[in-house]
Amino acid sequence: MTDRFSRTGGNAIKLAHDLREKYGVTIYAVAQPTDTRDETGAFSQDLQLLFSNYDNKLRRKRTISGMKAKLEKGIWVTRPPQGYDIVKVNGERKLVINKEGLLIRKAFLWKAEGVKNEAILERLKALGLKMIKQQLTKTFKRPFYRGIINHGLLDGKVIEGQHEKLISYEVFLKVNEINEKAVGFNIPHKKENDYLPLKVFLKCDRCGEPLTGYERRKKTKTKVLKFYYYKCRTNGCKCNRNAAELHQLFEDLLTTLQVSEELIAPIQYEMERFYEECSKDNVEKEAALKKQLAAIEKKIEDAEESLLLKQVTLKVYNKFNNRYQEERAKIIKELAECAKSISNLPEALKRTLSFTRNLSTAWRSSEATQKEELQKLIFPEGIVYDREKRAFRTPKMNLIFQLIAHQLGNFAYKEKGTYHYFYDKSPFADRTGLEPATSAVTGRHSNQLNYRSSKPKISTIFRNF
Repeated sequence: MTDRFSRTGGNAIKLAHDLREKYGVTIYAVAQPTDTRDETGAFSQDLQLLFSNYDNKLRRKRTISGMKAKLEKGIWVTRPPQGYDIVKVNGERKLVINKEGLLIRKAFLWKAEGVKNEAILERLKALGLKMIKQQLTKTFKRPFYRGIINHGLLDGKVIEGQHEKLISYEVFLKVNEINEKAVGFNIPHKKENDYLPLKVFLKCDRCGEPLTGYERRKKTKTKVLKFYYYKCRTNGCKCNRNAAELHQLFEDLLTTLQVSEELIAPIQYEMERFYEECSKDNVEKEAALKKQLAAIEKKIEDAEESLLLKQVTLKVYNKFNNRYQEERAKIIKELAECAKSISNLPEALKRTLSFTRNLSTAWRSSEATQKEELQKLIFPEGIVYDREKRAFRTPKMNLIFQLIAHQLGNFAYKEKGTYHYFYDKSPFADRTGLEPATSAVTGRHSNQLNYRSSKPKISTIFRNF
Protein backbone atom coordinates (compact mmCIF):
# COMPACT_ATOMS: atom_id res chain seq x y z
CA MET A 1 0.00 0.00 0.00
CA THR A 2 1.13 3.56 -0.71
CA ASP A 3 0.58 4.52 2.92
CA ARG A 4 3.33 2.08 3.95
CA PHE A 5 5.77 4.22 1.98
CA SER A 6 4.88 7.46 3.77
CA ARG A 7 2.01 9.16 5.57
CA THR A 8 3.45 12.70 5.54
CA GLY A 9 1.34 14.04 2.68
CA GLY A 10 3.08 16.96 0.95
CA ASN A 11 6.56 15.79 1.95
CA ALA A 12 5.86 12.35 0.49
CA ILE A 13 4.63 13.88 -2.78
CA LYS A 14 7.82 15.94 -3.10
CA LEU A 15 9.97 12.91 -2.34
CA ALA A 16 8.14 10.82 -4.94
CA HIS A 17 8.51 13.62 -7.50
CA ASP A 18 12.26 14.01 -6.83
CA LEU A 19 12.86 10.27 -7.06
CA ARG A 20 10.93 10.12 -10.32
CA GLU A 21 12.33 13.24 -12.05
CA LYS A 22 15.91 13.37 -10.75
CA TYR A 23 16.84 9.73 -10.38
CA GLY A 24 14.37 7.80 -12.52
CA VAL A 25 13.10 5.82 -9.51
CA THR A 26 9.43 4.85 -9.50
CA ILE A 27 7.43 4.13 -6.34
CA TYR A 28 5.21 1.13 -7.07
CA ALA A 29 2.54 -0.06 -4.62
CA VAL A 30 1.75 -3.75 -5.19
CA ALA A 31 -1.77 -3.47 -3.75
CA GLN A 32 -2.41 -0.13 -5.53
CA PRO A 33 -0.71 -0.48 -8.94
CA THR A 34 -0.31 2.93 -10.57
CA ASP A 35 1.67 3.81 -13.70
CA THR A 36 3.38 7.10 -12.83
CA ARG A 37 4.96 7.52 -16.25
CA ASP A 38 2.08 9.75 -17.31
CA GLU A 39 0.50 12.72 -15.52
CA THR A 40 -2.73 10.86 -14.65
CA GLY A 41 -0.86 8.08 -12.85
CA ALA A 42 1.37 10.54 -10.98
CA PHE A 43 -1.70 12.56 -9.92
CA SER A 44 -3.42 9.38 -8.74
CA GLN A 45 -0.41 8.45 -6.61
CA ASP A 46 -0.28 11.98 -5.14
CA LEU A 47 -3.94 11.62 -4.10
CA GLN A 48 -3.19 8.30 -2.43
CA LEU A 49 -0.36 9.93 -0.42
CA LEU A 50 -2.64 12.82 0.59
CA PHE A 51 -5.37 10.43 1.77
CA SER A 52 -2.74 8.51 3.77
CA ASN A 53 -1.78 11.74 5.53
CA TYR A 54 -5.43 12.58 6.21
CA ASP A 55 -6.03 9.08 7.60
CA ASN A 56 -2.98 9.49 9.85
CA LYS A 57 -4.37 12.73 11.28
CA LEU A 58 -7.76 11.09 11.91
CA ARG A 59 -6.09 8.21 13.74
CA ARG A 60 -4.10 10.61 15.88
CA LYS A 61 -7.23 12.59 16.74
CA ARG A 62 -9.13 9.44 17.68
CA THR A 63 -6.19 8.19 19.78
CA ILE A 64 -5.89 11.46 21.71
CA SER A 65 -9.65 11.61 22.26
CA GLY A 66 -9.62 8.04 23.60
CA MET A 67 -6.68 8.78 25.93
CA LYS A 68 -8.36 11.94 27.23
CA ALA A 69 -11.62 10.09 27.87
CA LYS A 70 -9.83 7.41 29.91
CA LEU A 71 -7.81 9.98 31.87
CA GLU A 72 -11.02 11.80 32.78
CA LYS A 73 -12.30 8.51 34.21
CA GLY A 74 -9.16 8.23 36.35
CA ILE A 75 -7.46 5.57 34.20
CA TRP A 76 -3.73 6.16 33.62
CA VAL A 77 -2.97 5.30 29.97
CA THR A 78 0.75 6.04 29.58
CA ARG A 79 3.83 4.59 31.25
CA PRO A 80 3.40 4.72 35.04
CA PRO A 81 5.99 6.36 37.31
CA GLN A 82 8.62 4.44 39.24
CA GLY A 83 7.09 2.02 41.73
CA TYR A 84 4.27 0.67 39.54
CA ASP A 85 3.97 -2.22 37.07
CA ILE A 86 1.40 -2.76 34.30
CA VAL A 87 -0.39 -6.12 34.50
CA LYS A 88 -3.36 -7.66 32.69
CA VAL A 89 -6.16 -9.06 34.87
CA ASN A 90 -8.91 -10.82 32.87
CA GLY A 91 -7.84 -8.81 29.83
CA GLU A 92 -8.05 -5.52 31.72
CA ARG A 93 -5.01 -3.26 32.19
CA LYS A 94 -4.13 -2.60 35.85
CA LEU A 95 -1.41 -0.70 37.71
CA VAL A 96 0.00 -2.51 40.73
CA ILE A 97 2.64 -1.50 43.26
CA ASN A 98 5.94 -3.36 42.81
CA LYS A 99 8.94 -3.84 45.15
CA GLU A 100 10.34 -0.41 44.33
CA GLY A 101 6.96 1.09 45.14
CA LEU A 102 7.05 -0.45 48.62
CA LEU A 103 10.47 1.14 49.19
CA ILE A 104 9.22 4.52 47.92
CA ARG A 105 6.34 4.22 50.41
CA LYS A 106 8.94 3.74 53.17
CA ALA A 107 10.74 6.87 51.92
CA PHE A 108 7.53 8.92 52.28
CA LEU A 109 6.99 7.60 55.80
CA TRP A 110 10.59 8.32 56.82
CA LYS A 111 10.33 11.86 55.44
CA ALA A 112 7.07 12.39 57.36
CA GLU A 113 8.94 11.35 60.52
CA GLY A 114 11.54 14.06 59.88
CA VAL A 115 14.39 11.97 58.46
CA LYS A 116 16.77 13.96 56.22
CA ASN A 117 16.95 13.25 52.49
CA GLU A 118 20.57 12.10 52.71
CA ALA A 119 19.68 9.52 55.35
CA ILE A 120 16.68 8.34 53.31
CA LEU A 121 18.90 7.85 50.26
CA GLU A 122 21.35 5.78 52.31
CA ARG A 123 18.55 3.60 53.68
CA LEU A 124 17.09 3.06 50.20
CA LYS A 125 20.51 2.18 48.84
CA ALA A 126 20.99 -0.40 51.59
CA LEU A 127 17.63 -1.95 50.59
CA GLY A 128 18.64 -2.09 46.91
CA LEU A 129 17.06 1.08 45.47
CA LYS A 130 19.53 3.69 44.21
CA MET A 131 18.26 7.25 43.77
CA ILE A 132 19.83 10.68 43.56
CA LYS A 133 18.76 13.63 45.68
CA GLN A 134 16.95 15.47 42.86
CA GLN A 135 15.07 12.29 41.92
CA LEU A 136 13.92 11.80 45.51
CA THR A 137 12.71 15.41 45.75
CA LYS A 138 10.67 15.05 42.54
CA THR A 139 9.21 11.78 43.84
CA PHE A 140 7.94 13.50 46.99
CA LYS A 141 6.17 16.11 44.82
CA ARG A 142 4.28 13.66 42.56
CA PRO A 143 0.54 13.54 43.41
CA PHE A 144 0.28 10.25 41.48
CA TYR A 145 1.52 8.38 44.56
CA ARG A 146 -1.34 9.86 46.57
CA GLY A 147 -3.85 8.68 43.93
CA ILE A 148 -4.24 11.92 41.93
CA ILE A 149 -3.88 12.09 38.13
CA ASN A 150 -2.68 15.22 36.34
CA HIS A 151 -1.78 15.15 32.65
CA GLY A 152 -1.29 17.60 29.80
CA LEU A 153 -4.41 16.28 28.04
CA LEU A 154 -6.57 17.26 31.04
CA ASP A 155 -6.00 21.00 30.50
CA GLY A 156 -4.99 21.65 34.10
CA LYS A 157 -7.66 19.50 35.75
CA VAL A 158 -6.79 16.90 38.40
CA ILE A 159 -8.68 13.60 38.61
CA GLU A 160 -8.97 10.98 41.34
CA GLY A 161 -7.18 7.96 39.85
CA GLN A 162 -8.41 4.36 39.84
CA HIS A 163 -4.91 3.00 40.55
CA GLU A 164 -3.81 1.83 44.00
CA LYS A 165 -2.61 4.64 46.25
CA LEU A 166 0.95 4.38 47.51
CA ILE A 167 0.46 6.73 50.49
CA SER A 168 -2.37 8.52 52.24
CA TYR A 169 -3.40 12.11 51.64
CA GLU A 170 -2.20 13.11 55.12
CA VAL A 171 1.32 11.70 54.60
CA PHE A 172 1.62 13.42 51.21
CA LEU A 173 0.66 16.81 52.67
CA LYS A 174 2.99 16.40 55.65
CA VAL A 175 5.98 15.50 53.46
CA ASN A 176 5.46 18.47 51.15
CA GLU A 177 4.89 20.80 54.11
CA ILE A 178 8.29 19.73 55.46
CA ASN A 179 9.90 20.41 52.06
CA GLU A 180 8.36 23.88 51.80
CA LYS A 181 9.72 24.85 55.22
CA ALA A 182 13.22 23.65 54.32
CA VAL A 183 15.90 26.32 53.88
CA GLY A 184 16.42 27.18 50.20
CA PHE A 185 13.20 25.54 48.99
CA ASN A 186 12.12 26.76 45.54
CA ILE A 187 15.27 28.89 45.20
CA PRO A 188 17.17 28.14 41.97
CA HIS A 189 20.68 26.86 42.50
CA LYS A 190 23.42 29.15 41.22
CA LYS A 191 26.74 27.44 40.62
CA GLU A 192 28.46 30.58 39.39
CA ASN A 193 29.46 33.28 41.83
CA ASP A 194 29.18 36.76 40.35
CA TYR A 195 32.17 37.80 42.43
CA LEU A 196 34.39 34.84 41.47
CA PRO A 197 34.07 34.29 37.68
CA LEU A 198 37.69 33.06 37.35
CA LYS A 199 37.10 30.16 39.73
CA VAL A 200 38.44 26.85 38.28
CA PHE A 201 39.45 28.79 35.11
CA LEU A 202 42.58 29.96 36.94
CA LYS A 203 45.29 27.39 37.69
CA CYS A 204 48.16 27.40 40.15
CA ASP A 205 51.64 27.69 38.57
CA ARG A 206 53.22 25.25 41.06
CA CYS A 207 50.80 22.35 41.42
CA GLY A 208 48.63 22.95 38.34
CA GLU A 209 45.38 22.64 40.32
CA PRO A 210 42.42 24.98 39.56
CA LEU A 211 41.90 27.81 42.03
CA THR A 212 38.70 27.82 44.04
CA GLY A 213 37.10 30.85 45.70
CA TYR A 214 35.68 31.90 49.03
CA GLU A 215 34.11 34.87 50.78
CA ARG A 216 35.31 36.58 53.93
CA ARG A 217 33.17 39.01 55.95
CA LYS A 218 34.19 41.82 58.24
CA LYS A 219 31.73 43.56 60.54
CA THR A 220 31.93 47.29 61.16
CA LYS A 221 29.76 49.53 63.28
CA THR A 222 27.49 50.39 60.35
CA LYS A 223 27.61 47.42 57.96
CA VAL A 224 29.14 44.09 56.99
CA LEU A 225 31.93 44.21 54.43
CA LYS A 226 32.49 41.30 52.06
CA PHE A 227 35.84 40.36 50.54
CA TYR A 228 36.47 37.64 47.96
CA TYR A 229 39.59 35.58 47.42
CA TYR A 230 40.97 32.89 45.12
CA LYS A 231 42.80 30.01 46.74
CA CYS A 232 44.69 26.93 45.57
CA ARG A 233 43.03 23.67 46.64
CA THR A 234 46.32 21.86 47.28
CA ASN A 235 47.22 21.66 50.97
CA GLY A 236 50.40 23.58 51.72
CA CYS A 237 50.51 25.39 48.37
CA LYS A 238 49.63 28.72 50.03
CA CYS A 239 48.41 30.47 46.90
CA ASN A 240 45.83 32.95 48.17
CA ARG A 241 45.05 36.17 46.27
CA ASN A 242 42.47 38.94 46.49
CA ALA A 243 39.81 38.55 43.79
CA ALA A 244 39.74 42.25 42.89
CA GLU A 245 43.49 42.17 42.22
CA LEU A 246 43.26 39.16 39.88
CA HIS A 247 40.20 40.59 38.11
CA GLN A 248 42.11 43.79 37.32
CA LEU A 249 45.05 41.74 36.09
CA PHE A 250 42.73 39.74 33.81
CA GLU A 251 41.19 42.93 32.43
CA ASP A 252 44.71 44.18 31.64
CA LEU A 253 45.34 40.92 29.80
CA LEU A 254 42.17 41.39 27.74
CA THR A 255 43.21 44.96 26.96
CA THR A 256 46.28 43.63 25.14
CA LEU A 257 43.91 41.90 22.69
CA GLN A 258 41.79 44.97 21.96
CA VAL A 259 41.97 46.39 18.44
CA SER A 260 41.69 50.15 18.01
CA GLU A 261 39.43 51.58 15.32
CA GLU A 262 42.27 52.64 13.04
CA LEU A 263 43.81 49.14 13.04
CA ILE A 264 40.65 47.16 12.21
CA ALA A 265 40.99 47.59 8.42
CA PRO A 266 44.72 46.72 8.09
CA ILE A 267 44.47 43.73 10.47
CA GLN A 268 41.38 42.48 8.63
CA TYR A 269 43.35 42.71 5.37
CA GLU A 270 46.25 40.67 6.76
CA MET A 271 43.96 38.02 8.25
CA GLU A 272 42.09 37.64 4.95
CA ARG A 273 45.41 36.98 3.22
CA PHE A 274 46.32 34.44 5.89
CA TYR A 275 43.03 32.61 5.33
CA GLU A 276 43.61 32.57 1.57
CA GLU A 277 47.08 31.08 2.07
CA CYS A 278 45.67 28.39 4.37
CA SER A 279 42.96 27.58 1.82
CA LYS A 280 45.44 26.86 -0.98
CA ASP A 281 46.24 23.47 0.50
CA ASN A 282 42.54 22.63 0.52
CA VAL A 283 42.18 23.38 -3.20
CA GLU A 284 45.03 21.03 -4.09
CA LYS A 285 43.78 18.34 -1.72
CA GLU A 286 40.23 18.61 -3.10
CA ALA A 287 41.47 18.06 -6.67
CA ALA A 288 43.43 14.97 -5.61
CA LEU A 289 40.45 13.56 -3.71
CA LYS A 290 38.15 14.03 -6.71
CA LYS A 291 40.55 11.97 -8.83
CA GLN A 292 40.59 9.25 -6.15
CA LEU A 293 36.79 9.30 -6.00
CA ALA A 294 36.49 8.88 -9.77
CA ALA A 295 38.93 5.96 -9.68
CA ILE A 296 37.13 4.14 -6.86
CA GLU A 297 33.72 4.63 -8.53
CA LYS A 298 35.17 3.11 -11.72
CA LYS A 299 36.28 0.08 -9.67
CA ILE A 300 32.76 -0.26 -8.22
CA GLU A 301 31.24 -0.16 -11.72
CA ASP A 302 33.74 -2.75 -12.99
CA ALA A 303 32.94 -5.05 -10.07
CA GLU A 304 29.19 -4.78 -10.75
CA GLU A 305 29.75 -5.52 -14.44
CA SER A 306 31.88 -8.57 -13.58
CA LEU A 307 29.10 -9.88 -11.34
CA LEU A 308 26.47 -9.39 -14.04
CA LEU A 309 28.65 -11.21 -16.58
CA LYS A 310 29.22 -13.95 -14.01
CA GLN A 311 32.97 -13.44 -14.20
CA VAL A 312 33.17 -13.44 -10.37
CA THR A 313 31.09 -15.09 -7.68
CA LEU A 314 28.78 -13.17 -5.34
CA LYS A 315 31.14 -13.89 -2.44
CA VAL A 316 34.12 -12.37 -4.26
CA TYR A 317 32.02 -9.40 -5.39
CA ASN A 318 30.84 -8.65 -1.84
CA LYS A 319 34.39 -8.85 -0.53
CA PHE A 320 35.73 -6.23 -2.95
CA ASN A 321 32.58 -4.12 -3.07
CA ASN A 322 32.57 -3.64 0.72
CA ARG A 323 36.18 -2.49 0.60
CA TYR A 324 35.48 -0.08 -2.28
CA GLN A 325 32.41 1.34 -0.55
CA GLU A 326 34.41 2.03 2.63
CA GLU A 327 37.11 3.82 0.64
CA ARG A 328 34.46 5.81 -1.23
CA ALA A 329 32.76 6.90 2.03
CA LYS A 330 36.11 7.98 3.46
CA ILE A 331 36.95 10.08 0.39
CA ILE A 332 33.51 11.72 0.39
CA LYS A 333 33.93 12.63 4.05
CA GLU A 334 37.31 14.25 3.37
CA LEU A 335 35.84 16.13 0.41
CA ALA A 336 33.11 17.51 2.67
CA GLU A 337 35.77 18.81 5.05
CA CYS A 338 37.61 20.52 2.16
CA ALA A 339 34.38 22.15 0.98
CA LYS A 340 33.83 23.95 4.28
CA SER A 341 34.31 27.67 3.84
CA ILE A 342 33.14 31.00 5.18
CA SER A 343 30.32 32.45 3.08
CA ASN A 344 31.25 36.08 3.85
CA LEU A 345 34.79 36.20 5.21
CA PRO A 346 35.26 40.01 5.27
CA GLU A 347 32.02 40.50 7.21
CA ALA A 348 32.87 37.73 9.69
CA LEU A 349 36.31 39.23 10.28
CA LYS A 350 34.90 42.71 10.68
CA ARG A 351 32.41 41.56 13.32
CA THR A 352 35.15 39.68 15.16
CA LEU A 353 37.55 42.62 15.19
CA SER A 354 34.80 45.06 16.19
CA PHE A 355 33.94 42.81 19.12
CA THR A 356 37.55 42.97 20.33
CA ARG A 357 37.52 46.78 20.60
CA ASN A 358 36.14 46.65 24.15
CA LEU A 359 36.98 43.16 25.43
CA SER A 360 37.85 44.22 28.98
CA THR A 361 34.71 46.36 29.32
CA ALA A 362 32.51 43.59 27.91
CA TRP A 363 33.95 41.10 30.39
CA ARG A 364 33.63 43.46 33.37
CA SER A 365 29.99 44.40 32.65
CA SER A 366 28.75 40.85 31.90
CA GLU A 367 27.07 38.37 34.21
CA ALA A 368 29.03 35.42 35.61
CA THR A 369 27.85 32.95 32.96
CA GLN A 370 28.73 35.30 30.10
CA LYS A 371 32.11 36.04 31.65
CA GLU A 372 32.90 32.33 31.80
CA GLU A 373 31.85 31.86 28.17
CA LEU A 374 34.12 34.71 27.04
CA GLN A 375 37.03 33.39 29.09
CA LYS A 376 36.72 29.90 27.59
CA LEU A 377 36.32 31.34 24.10
CA ILE A 378 39.65 33.19 24.27
CA PHE A 379 41.58 30.75 26.49
CA PRO A 380 39.96 27.30 26.02
CA GLU A 381 42.32 25.58 28.47
CA GLY A 382 42.28 28.32 31.10
CA ILE A 383 45.22 30.43 32.28
CA VAL A 384 47.97 29.99 34.87
CA TYR A 385 48.68 32.47 37.66
CA ASP A 386 52.37 33.06 38.35
CA ARG A 387 52.44 34.18 41.97
CA GLU A 388 56.06 35.37 41.93
CA LYS A 389 55.69 37.62 38.89
CA ARG A 390 52.05 38.42 39.73
CA ALA A 391 51.10 37.79 36.11
CA PHE A 392 49.23 35.28 33.95
CA ARG A 393 50.59 32.63 31.60
CA THR A 394 48.42 31.56 28.67
CA PRO A 395 49.16 27.92 27.69
CA LYS A 396 46.74 28.05 24.74
CA MET A 397 44.76 30.76 23.01
CA ASN A 398 41.94 30.66 20.47
CA LEU A 399 43.50 30.85 16.98
CA ILE A 400 41.60 34.01 16.02
CA PHE A 401 42.72 35.93 19.10
CA GLN A 402 46.25 34.56 18.64
CA LEU A 403 46.36 36.03 15.15
CA ILE A 404 44.95 39.34 16.39
CA ALA A 405 47.55 39.52 19.17
CA HIS A 406 50.31 38.71 16.71
CA GLN A 407 49.19 41.38 14.26
CA LEU A 408 48.96 43.97 17.03
CA GLY A 409 52.56 43.19 17.86
CA ASN A 410 53.62 43.42 14.21
CA PHE A 411 52.07 46.86 13.78
CA ALA A 412 53.83 47.98 16.97
CA TYR A 413 57.19 46.95 15.51
CA LYS A 414 56.59 48.38 12.05
CA GLU A 415 58.15 51.78 12.84
CA LYS A 416 61.33 50.05 14.07
CA GLY A 417 61.82 48.28 10.74
CA THR A 418 61.29 44.82 12.20
CA TYR A 419 57.80 44.30 10.80
CA HIS A 420 57.01 40.99 9.08
CA TYR A 421 53.66 39.49 8.05
CA PHE A 422 52.71 36.61 10.33
CA TYR A 423 51.96 34.35 7.37
CA ASP A 424 55.56 34.72 6.15
CA LYS A 425 56.51 32.13 8.76
CA SER A 426 56.06 29.08 6.54
CA PRO A 427 52.45 29.74 5.46
CA PHE A 428 52.19 26.47 3.58
CA ALA A 429 53.28 24.37 6.56
CA ASP A 430 50.65 22.04 8.00
CA ARG A 431 49.47 23.06 11.44
CA THR A 432 46.81 22.15 13.97
CA GLY A 433 46.89 25.27 16.06
CA LEU A 434 48.80 28.33 17.08
CA GLU A 435 49.93 28.68 20.65
CA PRO A 436 51.33 31.75 22.36
CA ALA A 437 54.52 31.48 24.34
CA THR A 438 54.05 30.30 27.91
CA SER A 439 56.01 33.13 29.49
CA ALA A 440 54.23 35.50 31.85
CA VAL A 441 52.04 38.10 30.21
CA THR A 442 53.48 41.45 31.07
CA GLY A 443 52.51 43.42 27.97
CA ARG A 444 51.87 42.40 24.37
CA HIS A 445 51.78 38.70 23.58
CA SER A 446 54.79 37.10 21.92
CA ASN A 447 54.98 37.45 18.14
CA GLN A 448 56.34 33.95 17.63
CA LEU A 449 53.75 31.49 16.29
CA ASN A 450 54.22 27.83 17.09
CA TYR A 451 53.19 25.79 14.06
CA ARG A 452 52.28 22.12 14.41
CA SER A 453 51.71 19.07 12.28
CA SER A 454 48.34 19.70 10.63
CA LYS A 455 46.34 22.60 9.29
CA PRO A 456 44.07 24.62 11.65
CA LYS A 457 40.37 24.54 10.82
CA ILE A 458 40.20 28.31 10.70
CA SER A 459 36.85 28.32 8.84
CA THR A 460 35.22 26.34 11.65
CA ILE A 461 36.64 28.71 14.28
CA PHE A 462 35.34 31.79 12.47
CA ARG A 463 31.92 30.20 11.98
CA ASN A 464 31.63 29.20 15.64
CA PHE A 465 32.83 32.62 16.80
